[in-house]
Amino acid sequence: MTSATTEPDTTTGRRADALSRFIMSLRDRAEFGDALLFFYLLVFARQYLWIVSNNTLAWSLAVPLACAVWLAYVRTKPFTAERTGREFWLTVLPLLLFFYLLRLPFPDVSYDVLNYRLLHAERSLRGVLFAPGDFFPTPAPYNPAPDTLTGLFRLALGYRLGTIINLLALVWAARVVDKLLRPFIARVWRRAACVLLVVLAEHVLFEVNEYMVDLLALPLLLEATWLALRAEEAERLRTLLAHVALLLGLSAALKLTNAAVVLPVIMLCAYKALAGARGLKLSELPSTLALTFTAFVAPLVPFAVYLWRLTGNPFFPLANGLFKSPYWPTGGGWDARWGPQGLLESVAWPVLVTFEPARHSELAVYSGRITLGFVVALCGLFIARRDDARLLRALCLVLVAGCLMWSAGGMGYSRYGLYLELLSGVVVAAVASALLKARHIVFSLRTATGALIIVALCAQAALACRYALGYEWSMRPTAFASWSTYRHEARFILRDRRLPDFMTEDARALFSGDYAWFESGNKSTGVEVLIAPNVPIINVNHHEYFATRTGREDFVRAVEAAPASMLSLCLPEDLAQAKQLIQSRGLSVGRVVPLQVPFFSQRRAIGMMLVEVLRPDGAEWRAALEALWKSAALPDDDYRAEITTGAAPASMHAGERTVLRLRARNLGGATWPAHGDAHGMYQVNVGDRWLDSSGERVVNDLDGRTALAEDLRPGAEVTLELPVIAPRVPGEYVLEIDMIHEGVTFFHEKGSRTLRMNVRVEP
Repeated sequence: MTSATTEPDTTTGRRADALSRFIMSLRDRAEFGDALLFFYLLVFARQYLWIVSNNTLAWSLAVPLACAVWLAYVRTKPFTAERTGREFWLTVLPLLLFFYLLRLPFPDVSYDVLNYRLLHAERSLRGVLFAPGDFFPTPAPYNPAPDTLTGLFRLALGYRLGTIINLLALVWAARVVDKLLRPFIARVWRRAACVLLVVLAEHVLFEVNEYMVDLLALPLLLEATWLALRAEEAERLRTLLAHVALLLGLSAALKLTNAAVVLPVIMLCAYKALAGARGLKLSELPSTLALTFTAFVAPLVPFAVYLWRLTGNPFFPLANGLFKSPYWPTGGGWDARWGPQGLLESVAWPVLVTFEPARHSELAVYSGRITLGFVVALCGLFIARRDDARLLRALCLVLVAGCLMWSAGGMGYSRYGLYLELLSGVVVAAVASALLKARHIVFSLRTATGALIIVALCAQAALACRYALGYEWSMRPTAFASWSTYRHEARFILRDRRLPDFMTEDARALFSGDYAWFESGNKSTGVEVLIAPNVPIINVNHHEYFATRTGREDFVRAVEAAPASMLSLCLPEDLAQAKQLIQSRGLSVGRVVPLQVPFFSQRRAIGMMLVEVLRPDGAEWRAALEALWKSAALPDDDYRAEITTGAAPASMHAGERTVLRLRARNLGGATWPAHGDAHGMYQVNVGDRWLDSSGERVVNDLDGRTALAEDLRPGAEVTLELPVIAPRVPGEYVLEIDMIHEGVTFFHEKGSRTLRMNVRVEP
């Protein structure tokens, strides 16, 4: 009897001890940011459950799935938690709260938010990105995971406080910055002051209370960097590498442009795994590679598969030259307004960016954090020569490589370099600390340099704060500019969950019944989905989706399946263009009603125009469809041209203009249209671009254009005169002539041969 009674008690005791040890292990390893990480994992777990049609059931399943992954992540963290004391909170949090509250009561109405961020959030909270009946409702069908994350907080706390996720992510990033600085700055108050200087970067502060998503990946990237730097200290290197891979994968999934700064961290991990003091054995490499690859791609897979099934391109519209989605005309390039131009500028861009703020972002202000960090990091590579300075050298190398990767791809854009902004601050503080740790407390070049670096960081942070007081992406007023309005708007905090609640009954009546949205403007989709999140949206605004017959066929099917009532919203200044776009798609415009949309505020309404869209019947609709087909993309094999010239210039002076006399023959099987729409889209022109001497890198692809006088039949040829202007920098160049189906493709992208001429540009 005694043994029978004791055995269950012993089993129960062992279970209790095991549970107690598990809880203790979690408590020892869990940090502030891990609570926020659960919501990140929840969003990606929901994407894996897109196959579940019932939204409530899908979210119910996503919660335990995210819990399981979160527990596994925290339980296997390679290091115990590093706590921060009151010094950190008293130093860092007040100023971050100040900037968060500075404009908080004024609802965010920035361009990207109204253009597609709110759409991504509303769609992904309810299921997949595209709802039934949609036709490319978003101009940028990127991974909606970060918008789902902000959407969760918006649903819970209301529109104004929904942005608190950005503040929490920035505090989490500051906590990781504190960990990065611990090996260099031991005194807690001094380290807390340095952490504050690090996070005071204006392009970080511009987004702290907006529905922009760039801040969300910062703590993930910094945590991965911290783990990579401490790889030699980990007892289980494979586990550390898996954690780094997961954090980097989450970062890339949140914003694909993070891949540029991910690579240096991956390279650091690879070096430490293969050549480090405690590197992996050869037999461990295959399984470790499989584990880290799985951890990295796991967050990327569900949306990539969804996008591939939807468009034929898992990175749509990026890399379309490789995947050739029928819904996008060309390879998809980078906006030439931003970042460096050419190889020399790409190398120098981390320094040049401070002197070219108008090419760094639309806000055109920059205090130079990356420039300061890049220069200091280059110096730090030479300063840190002792064996105990390996950590500093690695940190400097990651920053230098990250800066070059950021600019090498032709990006160099502000919102894609926020990780580098904070890492630059870390490097500056770390190098300055190393310089100031002189054995003799006397004035020397070393200590003077360290002090100068700290002064530069303080000055840059002060300038960043000044910019943050005057600028942000939504350009809302601050509490200082309008205190009475600030107090009035603050009353709606936690009471602004639904936009229709702020509208009058007459306004709400305009959107009753069964209807479809037609997207004809650039800042209206966010308003449309907040008014009616489940209504299908049919895009007429972005010409890329109408470049091919496949796209137009899907558009026609969406129009024919749409309800009889069809509406469009646009800003008053966009009304004329909206009407033209609607009519160019074979539809008609009915009545137009001015409308004031109180965007979660009665005092801050958005003036808009409500446009009735009409679908023609019978012969009129068929005629409209024929017009649509006429301007669609040709089959790939019909983009074939033979271009010749009898007088190729061997040399030109810099900036000189000349006219080339060309002959172009249509070698395809379809007629080249000489006329397109009112904007010149869809007609075939001849054009030129300048390449470097290797013929690989584009120097200028926006030079001359000449249109056909009339349609060119298969086998026919035409004589054209093309004006070209030589580059302004002397050197050896390749002048390339090609035919262009405007808004669709360059002929060479479909395999056609171009005419190339070597030209020497002289002073």
